[in-house]
Amino acid sequence: MNKWLLILAPLFFLLTGCDTKLETGFSAQNLQQSWVLTKVDGKDITITEPRTVPGMAIDADLKVSGFGGCNRFFGQIELADANRIRLTGMGSTKMACIQDDQATIEAIMTQSLQEWNNAALENDTLTLTSEQHILTFTPEKVADEDGQ
Repeated sequence: MNKWLLILAPLFFLLTGCDTKLETGFSAQNLQQSWVLTKVDGKDITITEPRTVPGMAIDADLKVSGFGGCNRFFGQIELADANRIRLTGMGSTKMACIQDDQATIEAIMTQSLQEWNNAALENDTLTLTSEQHILTFTPEKVADEDGQ
């Protein structure tokens, strides 16, 4: 019996030591601000004045309101597993978009936001990676400082 205790005790401590969870992802509070879309699939978004830059604002209840390039949208953020995010219940205006680049960016952004994304928040950059696209956002105040 003592022999088994000597074998199982270190194993128990080893397994319980592995059970501690590393802090991955971020809290919902980290998302609560206005975000500007700066890159799609690693390519910079360049919007010239007077056009409005695509982005979204997330409030304390994780409700979202945003602009995709042509249309305004709204919805609710859903978080899972500390680093998975998607926008549910999305609604939007249905304005015609004259500029093809805006329509393309908006279609990618709104479709990707509704899918489950792996989310990373590091150095004032929110990166959402879906199965098809990577969206990169910076806080609006940081984008204003950078002149975007």
